[in-house]
Amino acid sequence: MSESAPKKQTLEKGTSGIDIDLQKVDIDQCPNEPSGELNVFANSARCKNSTTRCVPISGLGFRRGSYKCVCKDGFYFPDTKAPNKFYNGSTIEVKYREKIDGISDYYEQNFECLPCAEGCDTCEDPSPCVLTLNWIQRSVVLAVSGVIMCGIPALIWFTVQYRDVKVLKAASPVLLRIVLLGAFLLYCPLVVSYFEVSVVTCCLRFWFREIGFSISYGALLLKTWRISVVFRVRSAQRIKISDTDLMKRLLIIVFIFGTYCAARTMAGMPRVVQGKHASGLKAFQCSSDWWDHSAAIAELLFLLWGIRLCIVVRKAPSEFNESRFISWAIYNETLLSLFLNVSMIFLQDPFPANPDLLYLVIFIHSNLTTTVTLAFLFGSKVYMVLKYRGKNNEVQHTTMMSKGGGSRHTYSNKPTMNTDTITSNANSTFDRYAEKSNADGESESLLEKDIQEEFRRLYMQLETLKHRNMKIGNRHLQHKLSAMTEAAQKDDSPEESKPCTPNMNGKRVIINLDDFKESTRL
Repeated sequence: MSESAPKKQTLEKGTSGIDIDLQKVDIDQCPNEPSGELNVFANSARCKNSTTRCVPISGLGFRRGSYKCVCKDGFYFPDTKAPNKFYNGSTIEVKYREKIDGISDYYEQNFECLPCAEGCDTCEDPSPCVLTLNWIQRSVVLAVSGVIMCGIPALIWFTVQYRDVKVLKAASPVLLRIVLLGAFLLYCPLVVSYFEVSVVTCCLRFWFREIGFSISYGALLLKTWRISVVFRVRSAQRIKISDTDLMKRLLIIVFIFGTYCAARTMAGMPRVVQGKHASGLKAFQCSSDWWDHSAAIAELLFLLWGIRLCIVVRKAPSEFNESRFISWAIYNETLLSLFLNVSMIFLQDPFPANPDLLYLVIFIHSNLTTTVTLAFLFGSKVYMVLKYRGKNNEVQHTTMMSKGGGSRHTYSNKPTMNTDTITSNANSTFDRYAEKSNADGESESLLEKDIQEEFRRLYMQLETLKHRNMKIGNRHLQHKLSAMTEAAQKDDSPEESKPCTPNMNGKRVIINLDDFKESTRL
């Protein structure tokens, strides 16, 4: 049996192929999305990233330019009438290749979007999205305010130049300058509000308003308070409230307002709020919250206290009618501030008002209150000083005594025998004494006024004691009081026999009791 030969093994080789239609395969040249997928063509698009962004287009196959460049937010397509507001990627690729080959610079000059108008998040054309400020109107308003503010340094110079004139000396020139300082600060919100709204301008406007109000009207109310304290005194004890005492109290008032402003700045900083105007455009303004409402209520309460003081002193004698002018200024500020603050609330809700209108309201508020207050306070003083300028003593001796807002009174020199009541007798005697003092040829100093006021109070107390003791039958005590009163009076002796009048601080003090003689007789 023969052995069979081994079989030879053969290896056969083969190939396999896969046909892929590249026209159906898309490539993505846009920047990688945060998906983590590998993309070798990513970020190869030629969109100008400063104003446009890449959006891939599917279905264009395996070729460059399978994307479009659309405008980013805040930019718009230059051709506003084009049906497709984007740049085609294939066109961009062609123009980019021409740039590389040095054929054309079309790519450099095109394929960009234009910025929207200021304040627009998105837009389709260059139309504004925010109300445009009327700078011409605002400039005119600011110029008028600047002219008015220039008058404040002139008034300060006036109070310094004529500080020794009686019409200014009686009104305390130092306090008048403090009022002018507060008025200057009250005009500053107009300057700040001229510029576009920001957190800084909102904060400065609040500070200027509150500090200026506390200084200006605080000084006026303290002057009225001093008159009310002196007027209500019924004893012979002299009440002396100096300008220094008033300034100490004014510092306390300003400190309270300043503390409130500091607390508001730290805890509730004013913000710039955005709203949509009735026209559909955006409008920006300072926020108005309970901090602002609390400040307005505090101002109103402060002015109501001032109105109470004005009612108390309405019948008090006032040189040059100053207390009456202060009362008018306080009434005016109270009514207008209340009306304009309510108006501002309606102007801001439900739609914010035109910023130019709000600026005009601030201008009207400042001039109808601060300017009118300065006119009341300084108008008559400037008129009298200019009228009698060059006449040595006329303006020094021209005095208007006002009772309850009435005009100047004229009294006869004949003695009055009516002694029905102590009050009518004392008031009549004081009126005749005031009229005689006005006709005197020498200027009175503040010390002389204090002495005469103290003597009037002492005389009224002596009259009260005399009539009280007459009623209970103590005739001997009445004779003693009458003798004391007559001894204090000036005799009707010839001029050479009159005793010398006392001198104080180098000035002659004249206490004329001629008009009191008849009222002491029974």
